[in-house]
Amino acid sequence: MFKWKDISICVVDDTRTVVEGLKAMEWEREGIRFAGTAANGEDGLELIKETKPDIVITDIRMPRMDGLTMLRSILELQVACKVILISGYTDFEYAKEAISLGAFDFVVKPFTEEDILGTVRRAKEQIEEERSRVLSVQEMEGKLRESIPLLQQEYLGLLVRHRTNWERTARRWEFLNIPLDPAGLCVMALEIDRVQERSADMSVNEVELMRFSLQNIAEETLREYTKCIVFRSSMNRFIAVLNIRQEDNPAIWAEEVCKNIERFTKFTVSVGVGGNVKDIGGLPESYVQAVQALACHMFTDGNGALGYSQMPRTDRQAPLALEQKDELLLMLRSGNGDRAADLLAEMADSLQQMTPKPHPDYVQSLYEELAAAAIRTFYELVPLPELQPLINSYKTRRPEIPLAGLEQLIQTLCREGAELVRRHHVSEGQALIYKSVDFIKSHLDREVRVSECAAWVHLSPSYYSGLFKKVTGMTVTQFVTAERIAKAKEMLIGGSQVQEVANALGYEERRYFSEVFKKITGKTPSEFRESYHPEGAEGRDSL
Repeated sequence: MFKWKDISICVVDDTRTVVEGLKAMEWEREGIRFAGTAANGEDGLELIKETKPDIVITDIRMPRMDGLTMLRSILELQVACKVILISGYTDFEYAKEAISLGAFDFVVKPFTEEDILGTVRRAKEQIEEERSRVLSVQEMEGKLRESIPLLQQEYLGLLVRHRTNWERTARRWEFLNIPLDPAGLCVMALEIDRVQERSADMSVNEVELMRFSLQNIAEETLREYTKCIVFRSSMNRFIAVLNIRQEDNPAIWAEEVCKNIERFTKFTVSVGVGGNVKDIGGLPESYVQAVQALACHMFTDGNGALGYSQMPRTDRQAPLALEQKDELLLMLRSGNGDRAADLLAEMADSLQQMTPKPHPDYVQSLYEELAAAAIRTFYELVPLPELQPLINSYKTRRPEIPLAGLEQLIQTLCREGAELVRRHHVSEGQALIYKSVDFIKSHLDREVRVSECAAWVHLSPSYYSGLFKKVTGMTVTQFVTAERIAKAKEMLIGGSQVQEVANALGYEERRYFSEVFKKITGKTPSEFRESYHPEGAEGRDSL
């Protein structure tokens, strides 16, 4: 920490008795160190240059250089000291001129020791105030220097989300000394893979150290290629803003970031690379592109980089039907969390296998739709005080979970919610009905009679029918038809022929199957199939 030197004083006067008298005063008691004396202005000036005193007491009239001339020389040398002049009554005009030049004060002869001490004390007080102000400024400047990196990151966080121009930004950019060129820029979004799973056993300090290490490795890697700043965007995500030239390929740099993080830590990251922009005004566009590219990692195993230019380009998203949604909600109502989790895994696998891949935002909306439907189901079946902690946990974790982890989060929601349902609402009779549902679904290739279903769970047909309607909200026939139509849609979307679908679902006549399908869906099987595969529709079947 900076420490000021002691306040010092020197005396320049050609009158020996004055010098001796001033020298003999108890300066240490006043907290002042006596620095020396001189008998004329020239020697006094050299003494001042050498000792740099804080206070100088000098006579206006001296040989070789008077006090006024010495004062002017001190001002030219920019020596920070308080000059107290000793003057006679006849030197009053000189004293006024000295004050105008910057002298602290003057003492008129003859003077007493108290006259001198009073003036010196005031000079000392002013010196201490000035030092205090300087220390405050230095302390603020030090804190500002320490804060600059954080301020740079916060400002760039605003620039990547809000469009601006150089004219509005230049002064702030220069004040923060941002180490980037304001032209030729690119944004990367980096996300820690499976961070919840990998950091579950880590302390808060360990997690913070891990995040700092990943950020540091990313920044050091990118700085081997270009100027950059990497900063945290959320708990699991970092943003990098970097300079780019037209011939550069930042995706290669991002791959190096992934390799180095995997090499030096037990974590991996996924990176989305936005497009190149000409100046800071384009940063929001590059940022959005980077986040969109990052979202595509839901179809990868992570630990890699994807550029926005690599994303599939389509004018619109083909509709995706959530064929398993009704069964999922039925499993939740039955308290069968394991089967609900299996259904979610099947949905995720089918999304992974699609070509071209669906847009990540579209997939996110599908998952959010499933989560919302599951939560509504739980609200209907579970007492609010028991359900609320689960819902709050989901809502708290959701903003921090990347799209790639959303399926796992919803699986947890469904498993735990189904367990609450099971504890509160699944009676023995309901469990038997849900068991019979599995029997029905495994025999959709033929007509399933009510008596068969009832026998499967050892109930009488009449009791079984009433219980089935009470539990599912549908008759057995309605449920079988709904399941057949859902299976038919799945097969048609998969490319099966209409006759093939009818045979697989136990319809002996294709025409009858088509009539049932159109009554429920509003389209014939051929029309439905053509809506998904217009380029390869099966004939021109009017059924």
